[in-house]
Amino acid sequence: MAADLRSGRAFLGTELSQADWLDFGAFRWRDLAPSHGVRAAIGVLTPLAIGVATGKLEYGSFAALGALPAGFVSFQGVSQTRVLAVLCATAGMALSTFAGATAAREPWLLVPVVFAWAYAVGLLAALGPTVIAVTLQWPVALLIASALPLSPRDAALRAGLVLAGGLWQCLLVVTSWTVNRGSAERSALAATYTGLSHYADALAAGLLGPPSPSQLPAGRVLADPNPLMRTAARQHMTDLADEADRIRSTLTALSMGEGGKEPEPDVRVLLRTAARALAELAAGLEGRAGQRDGHLATARAELDAVTTSSSTTWRWAGEALLGQLRSASRILDRLNDAKPAARRDAAPQPILLAWRMDPLVTLRASIGTSSESGRHALRLAVVATVAEVIVHAADLSHGYWAVLTVFIVLRPDYSSTLYRGLQRAAGTVVGAGLGLATVQLARISLTALLVGIGVSLFAAYAVFTVNYLLYGVFLTDFVVILLALLGLPPEPTAVARLIGTALGTGLAILAYLLWPTWEGTSAAEKFARLFLAQGRYASALLGAYTRPGKTEGGGLGQLRITARRARIDAEASADRLAGEPDHPPITASTARALESAGHRIAQALVALGAVVTEHHAAGRAAVVPDADLQNALDRLADGVTEATSQLSAALHAARAKGPEPPDSPPQLRALQRAIWLRLAGQDAPPTGEPAGLLAATDGLVDAINTAAHALGS
Repeated sequence: MAADLRSGRAFLGTELSQADWLDFGAFRWRDLAPSHGVRAAIGVLTPLAIGVATGKLEYGSFAALGALPAGFVSFQGVSQTRVLAVLCATAGMALSTFAGATAAREPWLLVPVVFAWAYAVGLLAALGPTVIAVTLQWPVALLIASALPLSPRDAALRAGLVLAGGLWQCLLVVTSWTVNRGSAERSALAATYTGLSHYADALAAGLLGPPSPSQLPAGRVLADPNPLMRTAARQHMTDLADEADRIRSTLTALSMGEGGKEPEPDVRVLLRTAARALAELAAGLEGRAGQRDGHLATARAELDAVTTSSSTTWRWAGEALLGQLRSASRILDRLNDAKPAARRDAAPQPILLAWRMDPLVTLRASIGTSSESGRHALRLAVVATVAEVIVHAADLSHGYWAVLTVFIVLRPDYSSTLYRGLQRAAGTVVGAGLGLATVQLARISLTALLVGIGVSLFAAYAVFTVNYLLYGVFLTDFVVILLALLGLPPEPTAVARLIGTALGTGLAILAYLLWPTWEGTSAAEKFARLFLAQGRYASALLGAYTRPGKTEGGGLGQLRITARRARIDAEASADRLAGEPDHPPITASTARALESAGHRIAQALVALGAVVTEHHAAGRAAVVPDADLQNALDRLADGVTEATSQLSAALHAARAKGPEPPDSPPQLRALQRAIWLRLAGQDAPPTGEPAGLLAATDGLVDAINTAAHALGS
């Protein structure tokens, strides 16, 4: 602990000594969400307006306090998952409101309640960012309710009002499904095809970096489509998303064929033509109805004007790419020709909640201090409890803000805790001043004050995904105005919020320095999962080359998704390590080397998947089953499984001195050379599709050997 404290203090000192230490985060204006802001603001303003009109302002405010967090949760998910997130947040807030209001009658009873809520929220953080956003609303409701102790009967009434406010937000989300059905899915597809266009342009210039998952959102969005969208349109869009995935694989296969060098002139022409065609397809997806046919015609003209050279060894990949682009054009044509939804097709499909055991397994593994999530949960519970004790001992006015700030600021990783604390503090200072100014609208009329609340709400929701500091400014402004509307003087409220924010932020940052959960201690496990998942997927692909039946049943797809998720987790871990002091067993430099190797393995797997798909599509696997070639591929598959298992085991066994090199890795290069000899002989270079198989396996072997070197160096 002493060593952690010294390194954390030194790292913080280094951060603060730099000129750009006051980092308020990126301002992602492209993520501005005015339409979501309007919908969510209406969800909060409606119960307030009803309360004012009926003379039951207190009831309207309780319902608004239920609608406010539910509105922020409604930014999570896509369609049905968004509704599910709002429902879970709302149910948890209602229960928390009842618990907070009743426990507050005996103030010290709140201490164990806060501890229990904090531990649960910290533990559930292991399930991902969406669950974090949902569960964070529960302690918020608990602490706000604790400001007004109530009898069980009155607390139940308040909890019911909070539930009603959250359900009203949920109803607004469902209602939004009826507006522009399919527009979100079209936009996601357009963004995906635009990302593929940029990827093809980059490959033509000799750059090999793949598009990030955020640039290819179609798969995520279409996995949770608008339930009111017609079945035919949904199927066309799903087909376009599947075609986009194949196009990405084939583009990567072309890049692998160039061996990391600048592509040859004929390949460069093909890639640039593909980039222009993809851009036109994207425009055809998102353009106006009268312009879509023109974009499609331009895309077809681009594709008709290019051919693949018969001399290139990558002719198979070029022909596959052109075929996939033409297929995407035909599917888009059918989508654009689809008639408007008939009334009989407008009935929503039921929301299907598939219960899976994965979350339970994750939570069970996170209990205790042996996991990062378990340590974070215990730390959050202790710090929130300490803040609650300080608040009661000092009898701070609006002291729940301090405890609430601990929940918001204290995160599992160092960088998020530090910079979120700075952003929340700055946003609170500016927002408190803005709130004091906005309250002056009450001198004009109550209507003017409600308009001020509406503007603050809209701004807070609209910039929620743009920048946390801006969100904090407008949210604080709204809180000050709302409390003034309830009769609380604005000046003491603003001062109390400033004091509570300062206390909570200080406790959260100090707690992380005293009791850190450095990413370096958990990164080894994430990279171990990455290499193990990639090895399993590679082995399955190699085993399926001449066995078409091996690709059926979705097994390969599930392995691919697992490997992709593991790579996202490992890359996020490497990013967090870059913002922390080095802690064994994995340092930032080692993580970057392993991340690079994992990225190269992923590229090789994408190319290998394209080769296997094309081999099966051409029917060669069924017509000419090459048993000797498949035996060589099976031996390489076994070697890859063994090598990646050794990498995973070496990372699992890593000690404080650093990761251990894998023991006696298999000779993958010799196994891959046997495939070369089987396909082309000793001297003659392979051509056509076999060249793709060799390039993909060559890249795979080289990347695995690079990962072993990174661990052993």
